[in-house]
Amino acid sequence: MSGELKANIHHDVSQDKIHISHSQDVSAILEANKRAREQAEGKKMGDMVRVATIPDVVAIEWMNEGINVMAPNREDLRRMKKKLNSPEYAYLRTGGGRL
Repeated sequence: MSGELKANIHHDVSQDKIHISHSQDVSAILEANKRAREQAEGKKMGDMVRVATIPDVVAIEWMNEGINVMAPNREDLRRMKKKLNSPEYAYLRTGGGRL
């Protein structure tokens, strides 16, 4: 479902530094998240519920901010929850309400 994550590497000759950035086409993920939000209205799905789908490029951004999304501790989970509840990252949510 997700677009391929691409690493873009640039060598800054003047400073002799390498800069790495990442890009990804996330349109399919965002469309699937939107459909999931529409279908999740008022539905419970047992004990476990998917609350978001986070594209790789966003996970890398959060990891660069110091949030370990791969093996989160309690503080990482708190910070991820805060981000997912914010309007800035609402497009990642797959359900209604707040976490």
